Amino acid sequence: MDVFKVLKHLLIFFWIALLFCLIILSLATTTTITLANSTTEDQEAIDSAPPGLDIHKFFRISPPQKNVSDDPFINNNAQTTKNGQVLDLANGSGAYGAAWSDTSAGNYIDIRKDQTVSAWLYFGAATNNELLNGQGMALVLQNDPRGYNAMGAGYQGLGVYGYDKATTSYYYFTEGSPVVANRDYIASTAVKNSMALEFDSQINDVLSTRDEAPIQLLYKSGDLSNLYKGTYYYTLNGYDTKDTANRIPIPSTYPSNSSFGASGGYGHIAVTYPGLATSYALLPIGASNQSNSAWKGFTTAASIIHSGAKSAQLVDAGTDDNPIYWHHVTFTWKHAQDDKSAQIKYAFNDKYLDGTINNDSSTLSGYPRVDQTVDVDPSVFGSIKDNKLYWGFTGANGSSKGVYSKLVVFESIPALVHADAKTNITDNTLDKVITDDSTDKSIAHGDKLTINYDINYDTENSRVDWNNIAAEIDLPSNINYDSDSNGNIAAINYKNSLNGNTKTEYISGTNLTSQTLKFKLAENLGKVSNTAYTSANISINGTAENTTDHDIDVPEEPAKFSGENQISTTSTPEFTVAYQKNWLLTFKNPAPINIVYNDANENLNLPTHLSYDKNHHFKAEDPIRYDISVGNKTYTTSTQANSTDTSAIGTIPLRSIIGNDFWNIFKEKTTQKITVTATDKDDIKSNTVTYTVNVLQNKFLNVNASKDLDFQDVNYLSTNEYLKRKNGFSVSVTSLRNPWKLSVSTSEIKKGNVNFNGILVYKKKDGTVYDLTSEEVPIAENDVVSDQLVTTVISKDWTDNTGPLLKQTGISEAGKYSGTVTWYVTNSI
Repeated sequence: MDVFKVLKHLLIFFWIALLFCLIILSLATTTTITLANSTTEDQEAIDSAPPGLDIHKFFRISPPQKNVSDDPFINNNAQTTKNGQVLDLANGSGAYGAAWSDTSAGNYIDIRKDQTVSAWLYFGAATNNELLNGQGMALVLQNDPRGYNAMGAGYQGLGVYGYDKATTSYYYFTEGSPVVANRDYIASTAVKNSMALEFDSQINDVLSTRDEAPIQLLYKSGDLSNLYKGTYYYTLNGYDTKDTANRIPIPSTYPSNSSFGASGGYGHIAVTYPGLATSYALLPIGASNQSNSAWKGFTTAASIIHSGAKSAQLVDAGTDDNPIYWHHVTFTWKHAQDDKSAQIKYAFNDKYLDGTINNDSSTLSGYPRVDQTVDVDPSVFGSIKDNKLYWGFTGANGSSKGVYSKLVVFESIPALVHADAKTNITDNTLDKVITDDSTDKSIAHGDKLTINYDINYDTENSRVDWNNIAAEIDLPSNINYDSDSNGNIAAINYKNSLNGNTKTEYISGTNLTSQTLKFKLAENLGKVSNTAYTSANISINGTAENTTDHDIDVPEEPAKFSGENQISTTSTPEFTVAYQKNWLLTFKNPAPINIVYNDANENLNLPTHLSYDKNHHFKAEDPIRYDISVGNKTYTTSTQANSTDTSAIGTIPLRSIIGNDFWNIFKEKTTQKITVTATDKDDIKSNTVTYTVNVLQNKFLNVNASKDLDFQDVNYLSTNEYLKRKNGFSVSVTSLRNPWKLSVSTSEIKKGNVNFNGILVYKKKDGTVYDLTSEEVPIAENDVVSDQLVTTVISKDWTDNTGPLLKQTGISEAGKYSGTVTWYVTNSI
């Protein structure tokens, strides 16, 4: 036996085994997380995916062509599923892929025109661990010379960015000498002449301890004579690192809202230039990571410039019972014109899976919409042949086991067909049109309605006809849809804006099943064929219905128009069907009102008493509008019913409503008429009532006395000392806010030139007698000031022997005597 030969074999085997152990140990430092049900949820997402275009007709999945020998990302893991309608960019740990537009099939971005892409994206369902959703995807426009074979790095590279090559040297049992590639190298391995809209579902920030440690990509050993020596290759996971110290200025060629790195709890969206070396910079990693042995002694890591970065809900935002896997994005290229920069605009989460529009940007919604506009320098694409850019999606997974796939469904592709669908509801009864932007979206029970779906083909930016269009329309509820006498439920009015041709097509009511109308348009939309039309208006008539006792809010309902090269969706606007308003509102007639002129405390609160018939009830917060007319002027005010019964009592503060003009209308000692009509929240008007307002003086003092003061007749020889009054004489004082004193005096009593032998006296209860001919005698007073108009009848307290009496002082000749009695009332203050 050749012992040396055996020993030699044993020695080689020993070193290979040791090296294998070292590799295993090194790999053990990579963070791995396992989620057992990711495959299941991936499949559920695929099963629930919205209908999409056939990817094989419009895209190519090609192997990457690499520029450098040590670039480890040499595969394209992208594939299609669900009969070619779902693009799976990355399936499994560390997978990555890309799909580029097939320009030979007419699928490209024409940089001279506005172009739109719409798609559905799926990133995963783990809301408690971003590593299971990582890394993300990118929508990329590129002019890379490699065309269909262009590819960037995997992992944080998302299939579009360059490879941040980081190496260490291995010598025997030691790993050291960390080296990080410069930005020129990184850019050389990216998709060149490109712009990317990244959807990053994992934060790669080397300042954070929660980020992954460097991921080992491969190991290259020395030759067989130097097996104890080799090189490890890593990616350092730092592309989202922020330049917190502002060490590196952003070049002026980048948009103004640019910075290194980005953040976001469930991901972020940003514009990047993957092929420019200036997009990358080496930044220091965090101190805690530098001291971590898993980081192999690396002290810097590459970051990338993000423009217009915004946080976004990229992962499942639903519940266990109702997962929301898919997120819609509408991307628009706005070409440069009028000396202005080109722009990209996007709307993320702009509609729900059923096709209805989402306008809620609130983070509380769980599915917040994100809109952004970012300027783009077209020179980043270099020299563009025929003004055509490749476009497509790239994506990559993280290193965790059980990581979710990155899926795309294409709804529309640029310029092949550019068509939009819009919806409105015409209330023919009220003569108004309801759109998403309408402020008044209320219709009434019994209103005649027309639901309009307008489909418009863009003749300027489209290159082929939109053929074989299938419509699937979910009609709004609370509308009765009646077929016409021929059994048709809808009419389609086609029009060609280029040649003026028109046509009408009718859709049979047999196509309507459970509020869903399905049919295929008989005509194509486009400009290539002379028989095509450029627009189609689908109109469906119905009658609003609400026989309940409350308003009904009718939600949006989607409509989808699908052709082989375009899927356009829209949804009806939300609206409210008001319940039947067949009750009466009665306004009770008010009693007259007295007010005092120029009284500072006078508010003239008009009492109101409203009531419904048919047992219709108010609600406490119901608004009641009052239309008021007084003094040739009109006023409007509103109050709340403050009642839950069939009647409501309230007041109208008229003085505060009229303001400074109040006393110019309500003049002293006048009577004013005020007419008022009430209207409830349902526009039910009451009868008109009239208030009568008497404007009294601010102060008033007056004495009223009977015209004649007659005394009893006596015979010539009568010796009675006092002659009594005849019945019927009265004297009173009326006052308002006035204390007063009442006095009385009389003139001489005569018959012609003959004096009466006697005098008029005033006799009090205590027997005191006052001669009224000699002086003005006070007989009554009142010191109480009243805000009410008070009349005091002085004469009611007189008896036959008190009050004004005629006292005889001798015998007078027969005849009729007379004189004048004067009553004086004065303010006692």
